[in-house]
Amino acid sequence: MEKAVQLLLDTLKIYSPSEKEGPLASFLLGQMRDEFGFRNTRIDSAGNALGEIGEGSTHVLLCGHMDTVPGELPVKLEGDRVFGRGAVDAKSALCAMMVAASQLKGRGLKVTVAGATREEGDSLGIETLIAGGGDYNFAILGEPGGAERITVGYRGRVEMHITTHTSGGHAASPWAHPSAVEEGLRVLQRIKDYERDNAHGEDHYRSLSVALTLITGGNYSNVIPTSCAMTLDIRVPLGMNCETVVSDVKHLAEIYEKESGVVRVELAFEKPTEPYEADPNSLVLRSFQRSIIRNLGQKPGLIHKTGTGDMNTLAERMKIACATYGPGDSRLAHTDREFVEVKDYLNSIKVLTGVFTEIEHLTAAEGPSINDYS
Repeated sequence: MEKAVQLLLDTLKIYSPSEKEGPLASFLLGQMRDEFGFRNTRIDSAGNALGEIGEGSTHVLLCGHMDTVPGELPVKLEGDRVFGRGAVDAKSALCAMMVAASQLKGRGLKVTVAGATREEGDSLGIETLIAGGGDYNFAILGEPGGAERITVGYRGRVEMHITTHTSGGHAASPWAHPSAVEEGLRVLQRIKDYERDNAHGEDHYRSLSVALTLITGGNYSNVIPTSCAMTLDIRVPLGMNCETVVSDVKHLAEIYEKESGVVRVELAFEKPTEPYEADPNSLVLRSFQRSIIRNLGQKPGLIHKTGTGDMNTLAERMKIACATYGPGDSRLAHTDREFVEVKDYLNSIKVLTGVFTEIEHLTAAEGPSINDYS
């Protein structure tokens, strides 16, 4: 599998932080067309690199992202490890998809491989893919987890902006003038209490979490602040939904504003992403489990991640069964020691190739269902 390793090395050498994926998209397009036998290769309006291969009525979308977080790293093959920015998150998954799909020529399964843009940013790539529709029966998203494991669940996400306003005053008499920063922190405490009420011990995946990520307030060292702006990252577990969380938080802020009498609270929310967990009985998950057992001789692991992934958005909007899969240790993502084990990478190609076989067999026996969605 020297060709597969070389593809990964070449891909890592093309630095592609979010919004600068163009050179990598062109390279992957050439590889899909000239080296791997894909047809209908193209770059869409979002800069996504796409290609199709295989034939048949069952259509599978394989979507990995081309972009990385900023910060170049030396690219090298050292022993049994490949180092470089994106080795884990998530160029190895995208390369594995391309290599595995290239073996579908003449097979009764159609696959579209998509190298998506801006996953680490505003998700323009996946949003454009969804808006473009498609007759996909299943989708596999490329993210690290290890060749023997499948990611089946992510929490949802709400990004919230809180601005508190007070009259302010001279810092020499803080007892007479309410501080917008202190009032904002008291509002935050109400929301943290709500977080605690929706926690499930140490099971973070099943718990609501609230993280203060940005805060600004005050203009002068001797003036009590009249405004404070905070951004909260709220992760929503399965069993809750974003609409309920937004409504609850608005209610908490309204109550505090009335009780305080000295603060005005403004809230704004970015477009939410709902939590998603795949049905373990879905055809795509069963195909992964069977392939891991057959090709690796290991018991498949099912991962529930506390973050939020493109799988959430795609599954909810396109109403198709999804799974997330890829080589690599996710703890190395976004670090300066990012690497993937060659064996893990090659094993993921074996598993994906086996998944295609299992999907063919299962759909022949049961028929593909676009309603195989949880």
